Amino acid sequence: MFLGYTYTKMLRKNVFYKLVLEGGHVGAGKSHDMVRYFEGDSILSVIGRALRTPRTKKKESGGGIKLIQEISWREYVRGKDREQRDPYLTRR
Repeated sequence: MFLGYTYTKMLRKNVFYKLVLEGGHVGAGKSHDMVRYFEGDSILSVIGRALRTPRTKKKESGGGIKLIQEISWREYVRGKDREQRDPYLTRR
């Protein structure tokens, strides 16, 4: 097991994506960019999940997604580790 991923999960043919999302709740008319990492079988499934992500602006129109980039599994695991240490993303 590596960072919570079993061998069978690693063998799946899913694709990994890095998304830059426009984050909200920092003041009227203001935003910040947050980097999130997603795994999915298609880019459309990843976009659907990204639009339901908490703290994302413009969920209805999809305008809160600034960048979608396909990445390797190794970069995905590193990114998920960074997400877990980000105090803004882990705050409830």
